Amino acid sequence: MIYLVDNTIDGQGASPREIKSALERVKPDLKILVEPFHKVSLSRLDVLSPSHIILSGQSHPWEMYAPESLAGLYDVIRKAPIPILGVCGGHQQMGLAFGAAVGLMERLTPGEGYNGAKRERGFLPVQTLPVEGDSEVLFRKLPSTFTVWHSHCDEVKELPPGFRRTAFNDTCAIQAMQHESMPLFGVQFHPELFDEVHPQGRLVIENFLDLS
Repeated sequence: MIYLVDNTIDGQGASPREIKSALERVKPDLKILVEPFHKVSLSRLDVLSPSHIILSGQSHPWEMYAPESLAGLYDVIRKAPIPILGVCGGHQQMGLAFGAAVGLMERLTPGEGYNGAKRERGFLPVQTLPVEGDSEVLFRKLPSTFTVWHSHCDEVKELPPGFRRTAFNDTCAIQAMQHESMPLFGVQFHPELFDEVHPQGRLVIENFLDLS
């Protein structure tokens, strides 16, 4: 069973629905449970016993999320022994859980929140970084440069302790990262938004689901 964490506030973002739809396209018989971020905890994980966790994108700037509402999820990110994939805001959330700075890529004009902020949006390339052996399982069977959908204003500003960078592009230095010893993977892009012209996000999802 896949435990899909809805990181939107009051369901105001499409990310959880888009991830669920992509999972159903990749594996039609897959069992998926979607729950809001503030209900996630290690005790809840013990009850559910999922095989994988996916963290969706968020709907608002992180400063609008009450710290206490994220505390249980941060515990899960830091301590759960099963594979976790953070997508876009979920990638940033993984960085926050380990104390990394997250913020706007750039503010272009005065404004609050995402108004006036630089946004990376559209099908754009990312470039992977070589790693020793076959430890970069998330990008297995993918070329060193591939094209996926992007839609974000924030970025992880620095690698969290224990992580290594696994992909980048000209707009965002940390397009993907993974933990050195735990099954934690973050991607700033949206692999779930693949299509016939740009199918490579599907392989990222398949590679994650193949982890055990």
